[in-house]
Amino acid sequence: MRRIHLWISLIVSLAVWGAYFVHFVQGLRGGELDGLVWWFLAALTVAVAAEAGATSLIARLFRRRSRTLDEGPTLQAALQAGHVALMLLVGLMLMAALTLAVSASFGWSLDLAGARGQVIAANLLLAMVVVAELVRAGLTLALTPRR
Repeated sequence: MRRIHLWISLIVSLAVWGAYFVHFVQGLRGGELDGLVWWFLAALTVAVAAEAGATSLIARLFRRRSRTLDEGPTLQAALQAGHVALMLLVGLMLMAALTLAVSASFGWSLDLAGARGQVIAANLLLAMVVVAELVRAGLTLALTPRR
């Protein structure tokens, strides 16, 4: 059950957030970023609903074969993957902070005061979280022992 949930999470995240970021890049290239907040809210709603719905359906279909979370290797895999994802997220945040600090020290403006710069910054932060979550789910799958 745990492996199926991780696969659902990976597939839904790749599909929903992939579509969102494709729309974001197209809007960025076309100079049309109005309404992006609605795309974000829609993507978030679809991701939560699709993952919850698919997980509920799978749990219902496999309820006879489901087991409690194995406190040995399965839990260890989840903890290791969570740690790696957290360290990746911290590293990405530190790189963003370094970019801001270096640009400020050279007097370069990243134009974060304007609406376009704020949208880009917000989506970069969102991308960091999505990448960390995909790494966590994928690494948990890779580290979880097969039965």
